[in-house]
Amino acid sequence: MRHYIGVDIGGMSVKCGVVTEKGALVTRSQQKIEEDRSADAVVALTVALVRRCVEESGVSWKDIAGLGVGCPGQASKGVLVAAANFESWKNVELERLLNEALDIPSILVNDADAAVAAEHWIGTAANVRNFVMITLGTGIGFGVVNDNAILAGGTGLIEGGHMIVVPMGRPCGCTQRGCLERYSSATALIEQAKIKAADKSLVTQLSSVDGEITAKHVFDAADAGDVIAKELIAEAADYLGFACVNFCRILDPELIVLSGGLAESGEPFIQAIRDAYNKYTWTKLPNPARIEKASVGYDSGIIGAAAFAFKKDGVEAGNPQHV
Repeated sequence: MRHYIGVDIGGMSVKCGVVTEKGALVTRSQQKIEEDRSADAVVALTVALVRRCVEESGVSWKDIAGLGVGCPGQASKGVLVAAANFESWKNVELERLLNEALDIPSILVNDADAAVAAEHWIGTAANVRNFVMITLGTGIGFGVVNDNAILAGGTGLIEGGHMIVVPMGRPCGCTQRGCLERYSSATALIEQAKIKAADKSLVTQLSSVDGEITAKHVFDAADAGDVIAKELIAEAADYLGFACVNFCRILDPELIVLSGGLAESGEPFIQAIRDAYNKYTWTKLPNPARIEKASVGYDSGIIGAAAFAFKKDGVEAGNPQHV
């Protein structure tokens, strides 16, 4: 039985898994990206993680038919041209480097496209021909499926997380100001909590136990009734609902799928995004788009990256083709 490796390179960690042709995750591994965020360091970390993951899976290397790697930023023909979360990375030949280090046919894709492929294959959007997927993590990933094919755009730079929602707003790592990512990502939530919570909020009390403030601390504080935490979450949801209206006006999807760590925070947050969408959208014309949580879950980036490897190997796994 053929198996495939899926790798998800995120802003803070690298995740890896061995995946079957049915989309089942045999095993997974994860490692934090340390202070050295250079391409050489992250590639070395990824190679070591893949080797460890395959060994732990019990799957023979001869049964590994391919590797897919999802990474934030502009991916084109095996090269990561640029990535906002890795400022020093320019024209990194990630596909070739992994291929040579592991002797496995490899394919590089945008990380949001990988998550989209997983959801389209075995998740909430399995039978949907037109949908948008928003991945809410340390940044905001974005992918579009139109008529069963993932839109790549002219240069592979469809980045909904960098749509400007506040003109001349908060500065972003992409060099723009006011990007959605600076208002509705986990990173933005944490930054605002540090600014606004201080000693007045339960967020600070909860974080003092573990050290650093996390998005979970903010949501836990909100669940406990903390006013500041509630305001921070409401702001993030409001900007997301606003952005969803704009995505619908441009793309006319049947479904908007929310994935990533913030989407896993619970139904109240998803409903707050729906409420914001309803507040901003038009009322004289139909609003057919549903807003739902992704069902593949935390490892969608791994499974979706593997789906692209399936496709490269000639195996039909969902619809991870590009247009």
